[in-house]
Amino acid sequence: MIRLSRKIYFNAGRSLWRPEWAPEKNRAVYGEEGPHGYGHNYELEVAVEGEADPATGMVVNLTDLDRVLKEEVDRPLDHRNLNRDVPEFAKMPPTAENLAVWVWKRVAERISREKWPCRVVRLYLRLTPHFAVEIEE
Repeated sequence: MIRLSRKIYFNAGRSLWRPEWAPEKNRAVYGEEGPHGYGHNYELEVAVEGEADPATGMVVNLTDLDRVLKEEVDRPLDHRNLNRDVPEFAKMPPTAENLAVWVWKRVAERISREKWPCRVVRLYLRLTPHFAVEIEE
């Protein structure tokens, strides 16, 4: 098996504040963020794994992978308010963990629909220089 990865960057705002919770509970769980939220400059790395095609020598064409990352991740998230602009996060807090799972599912489902001979095996989402979340199969 061969693993390759691609990195993209996007910027998005979010609020973890849950309107159905009291302010005290929100602060206890999410800290001093407040209902207004804030933004992050996200760094996302997605790795796929598969066998290299004998004819092309590639697991997947990077141009195609770039297109999928643009359509499934960058376009719906970049310069957006995750709570307002992404339907799944209207009621679910866009924590790093929830966002990573959301991205994994979208990219994995798209690769399956494209019928590529590879699969997502690792996702690394960095929110700050000191905080990232990783999913690995």
